[in-house]
Amino acid sequence: MDEETAPARVEPLRVALEDVEAARDAIREVAVRTPLAQLSGPDGDAVYLKLESLQRLGAFKIRGAWNRLSRMPEGERRRGVATISSGNHGLAVAWSARRLGLPCTVHVPVGASGPKVEAIRAQGAELREMGREDLVRAHVEETWKGWPQTFVHPFAHPHVIAGQGTIGWEIAEDLPEVRTVLVPVGGGGLSSGIAIAVKSRLPGTKVFGVQAEGAAPLRTVFETRQPFRVAEPNTIADRTRIGCILPAMADLLLTNLDGCLVVSDGEIRESMRRLALEAKVVAEPAGAAAFAAWSRYREQLDAPVAVVVSGGNVDPALLADVLRGGEGR
Repeated sequence: MDEETAPARVEPLRVALEDVEAARDAIREVAVRTPLAQLSGPDGDAVYLKLESLQRLGAFKIRGAWNRLSRMPEGERRRGVATISSGNHGLAVAWSARRLGLPCTVHVPVGASGPKVEAIRAQGAELREMGREDLVRAHVEETWKGWPQTFVHPFAHPHVIAGQGTIGWEIAEDLPEVRTVLVPVGGGGLSSGIAIAVKSRLPGTKVFGVQAEGAAPLRTVFETRQPFRVAEPNTIADRTRIGCILPAMADLLLTNLDGCLVVSDGEIRESMRRLALEAKVVAEPAGAAAFAAWSRYREQLDAPVAVVVSGGNVDPALLADVLRGGEGR
């Protein structure tokens, strides 16, 4: 990340297994314990699918959002909450805020539309549009610190990370012999939380982050040991298209992940198709990314392998095109 956009000083994020354990208790009333399903590969090798596509609201985000909002002190609640997202995180925050009776504002990119935005609005949240550069500054320069509401960070908050980490706890319980876990990476909250939980309980297990080639800052972070931003991220996997690893997340990811695996948009599309036809699983592009990584790298990975299918909120037109074998975005 260049000097113009990198904060001068960053407080390290500290998340431990006991934080994930506390999150398990907090989210039990709202989150589903999703299944870990086995799927056989073309050569008879098996992979295990952690189906967060079957989670409440269709994605893993409810875990972190609820753990954050439900544990807010009264002073933060009185201000109401705000976040940045036109997708799964925005919906999870809006749903949680409505359940808790908190005013909620969701900042979305200019021109954002579609079923997910309407779902956020249906939860009673106020939607405000922001230009792409303003959205980037909000993340990179933390301009959200000047907002009147309490900001619910999509990934860089201990309670959010611990909430997502409950997925790793469940994988470790359901498949204690697992040796490799593959997790899609956007900002890094999901992968770091899962890695903390899995490695604390199963020290010999490796956890790899997965990104699409057109938006893979994590690969550069592992090469340079520094935070990094992709100038123009471009991938079908829109839920991981943030294109930057913030300084606060870089250290956490470098400490807890074993590396980054990169896949193409074509491989993601083919994985969406295979999951639908072979496993009867509907996966959004980001949700299929980890399965795509298993398909590409499986001979290099220690088995058994578990992949996190992080969400199933896919545009119906895109899913239809993928099932037809189309190659368009």
